[in-house]
Amino acid sequence: MTIDLISNAANSLQQAIALHDGWHLTATTPGAIADPRQLLDALPVWRKAIVPGTVAQSIAADVNATGRYDAQDWWYRCQFHVASPQTDMRLLFEGLATLADIWLNGEPILSTHNMFIPHRVDVGAMLHAENELVICFRSLDAALALRRPRPRWKTALVDHQALRWFRTTLLGRIPGWTPPVTPVGPWKNILLESVPNIDIAALDLQTSASGTTGRVSVAITLNIAPAQTIHTARLWAGATSFDLTIEQRATSATINGDFSLANVELWWPHTHGTPHLMQCRVELMTNSGNVVVDCGRIGFKQIAVDRSAGKVQLHINGTAVFCRGACWTIDDFNALRSAPGQLRQTLQLARDAGANMLRIGGTMIYECDEFYDLCDEFGLLVWQDFMFANMDYPFGDEGFYREVEREVIYQLKRWQKHPCLAVYCGGNEIEQQAAMLGLPAAEWSNEFFSSALPRLCAQLHRDILYFPSTPCEGALPFHVATGISHYYGVGAYRRPLADVKQACVKFASECLGFSNVPDAETMELLLDGAPPMPHHPRWKARVPRDNGAGLDFEDVRDFYLKLLFSIDPVELRSCDPERYYALSRAVSGEVMKSVFAEWRRPNSQCSGGIVWFYKDLWPGAGWGIIDSTNRPKAAYWYLRRAWATQIILITDEGLDGLQLHIVNETAAPLNARVELEIYQHGKTRIAAATTALNIPASSAETLLGDALLGRFYDTTYAFRFGPVQHDVVAARLLNVDNGSVISEDFYFPTGLSLPMQDNAGIRAEAHFESDGNVVVTLYSEVFLQSVSWSVDGFTPDINYFHLAPQQEKHIYFTAANQHINKFKAHISMLNCRESITLRAERTSYSAPIA
Repeated sequence: MTIDLISNAANSLQQAIALHDGWHLTATTPGAIADPRQLLDALPVWRKAIVPGTVAQSIAADVNATGRYDAQDWWYRCQFHVASPQTDMRLLFEGLATLADIWLNGEPILSTHNMFIPHRVDVGAMLHAENELVICFRSLDAALALRRPRPRWKTALVDHQALRWFRTTLLGRIPGWTPPVTPVGPWKNILLESVPNIDIAALDLQTSASGTTGRVSVAITLNIAPAQTIHTARLWAGATSFDLTIEQRATSATINGDFSLANVELWWPHTHGTPHLMQCRVELMTNSGNVVVDCGRIGFKQIAVDRSAGKVQLHINGTAVFCRGACWTIDDFNALRSAPGQLRQTLQLARDAGANMLRIGGTMIYECDEFYDLCDEFGLLVWQDFMFANMDYPFGDEGFYREVEREVIYQLKRWQKHPCLAVYCGGNEIEQQAAMLGLPAAEWSNEFFSSALPRLCAQLHRDILYFPSTPCEGALPFHVATGISHYYGVGAYRRPLADVKQACVKFASECLGFSNVPDAETMELLLDGAPPMPHHPRWKARVPRDNGAGLDFEDVRDFYLKLLFSIDPVELRSCDPERYYALSRAVSGEVMKSVFAEWRRPNSQCSGGIVWFYKDLWPGAGWGIIDSTNRPKAAYWYLRRAWATQIILITDEGLDGLQLHIVNETAAPLNARVELEIYQHGKTRIAAATTALNIPASSAETLLGDALLGRFYDTTYAFRFGPVQHDVVAARLLNVDNGSVISEDFYFPTGLSLPMQDNAGIRAEAHFESDGNVVVTLYSEVFLQSVSWSVDGFTPDINYFHLAPQQEKHIYFTAANQHINKFKAHISMLNCRESITLRAERTSYSAPIA
């Protein structure tokens, strides 16, 4: 008997043994062996396997390895001991990728064909003291070769159109932008459970808010053993408890309740408030003792959306939120799961960058429970696609439809308690793909995305926003001026930076895909320590590209390098690859900062931008703003400044000069001073102005640069009455109480190719603090462009930044551990011919008491 796992609530009486040790694997020709007993005659070579994990994780630890593991059948086996076999025991398979046949002690117990749902199997009658569990992951290539009805359209995203029939990830199966390593294997836990006397069959737990009143509703279905009686049931939300209604039958029971909590502390995205959470549990008093259902932490938020004039403006707890962040990929490509502690670090980097939304796209996987728990904790909104992308899925097939329905119900019941969930979306670029291939509007979608899926979302997670596909709406789904869009005007389509102003993007759920160059330390992973040349095959293989396109995203980046720096990138990378990489790191960051400056100005129509990608899938110049080792790239640091909650941003308004936009997203008013300075030759200040201002909470204001200066300086060099008189404009937002810099922005009227400085008059000092961290004080007589650090064992709080002349900046370096007593940093600037090496030594050090 097979039982679907419907809820992930923890039952305190349930005991489970992880079957993760002693596994081995081997490969066979597809279909050659039907039964594990035949393996005895085949005498295959077995090797140790990692469970939970994938074939790639077990046999290809090298990050440069490739493997089309779909081409073979993969057999896993292990022996396990059960001290006291009982009839009320079952096996839980949390995730199997993708086509799997399973045997216990030689008897078939399960066949699965969906990697996104778990299965429980009653096995008590089959268990012995010594047992053997065998899983065969059947060749997906062989299954794809079988004839099936043709789709209405074909996509270039994947090589095999029949993938639309299989509920598996597209990771590893998309030529051009994922590593060519197909995920196969038991990628999630395998557990042997003892069935408790009172067992959760289904849990529905939802929260919402209206003003400061929170609402929590719960519905639990229980399977109960004979002679078990539930006397009372209570729901605890923090320190408040409520009595639940019990309806008990002979072998089952349902428990329900719907309650309001007055004056709750609301859950906010971290950019706008505190993500308040409280513990939640259900306590059952039974004739055999107490049963506790741990529901984890819950939160209360109100979410709404303003759709007037084509907008997609999210309001959280009544406050308009500009959503920014990136499309989540996966923390460890080979394992499909994170190492202990790594996921927290990865998400913390996103929060620290000022991101408040992550989108899980339909080409990925559904993330683990820990991901959503951490997003709850960190105040990160989640845009959640269902795992559909670009293809014409066969929802007309009843078996496929029912399989997907089970998948959706399971996932929604996992997510429904999490306040981080903000948007559900049917899938990635499905409507766009059909429309771009010339199909009529009636063929862009289907009943599942337009009716069935939103109905399930509304039922199982009320009040959360839903879109049938991303992008969608507009005369064509990929038009950007209405609804949600994938904006690559600046980016893949190589439009000038001014395009972002005229495009009138309302909400970009994807944007700004660039081949972002990582730091040198990560680049060296490609060639065993040697820096790769731009033409090296392995380097080019890691540059993302759209399947079938005549250019890659390095070509896209090079277009903007030439546009902004007025340098031929082909010539530069041929004669000076180090300089080419340095400029390439900066150029994508500068472009991204400029786009978000336009989108965040007060009179912008845009309400959000989600960068395509957050993290690289492997070392190289991928789309990620952090690399595959969790090291932030230059683009990350530029975005960290552009995403700040209190910020000043400069935009070029042509003949109207420069505008300064001051944004205050916090719940407190901002009393500040604005400074505007103009520099000639990067060192001589030819004009300056300052003004005080008060920005109310959750507000923004725009200042006209020319009005602030009080006279004409042609700040944008739009009139061109003679040679340009300046090359740098600096805008600074200062705290009026202590004079500290809150935010800075810079503008370059003639582009980013600034004169090289021979003698910059740079002073740099470093000293250890008592906690083992280091503070660096940096000063320069001239403007420093894109200052970057290379330092082992320390993480700076700012990198790839500009420094105005005669300004002092303090940079804080956090030590990787408390035992480091030497600091050595290399400082580079794009407009200086030489770099600086800075050293410091800890004069006294006492090891912490254990």
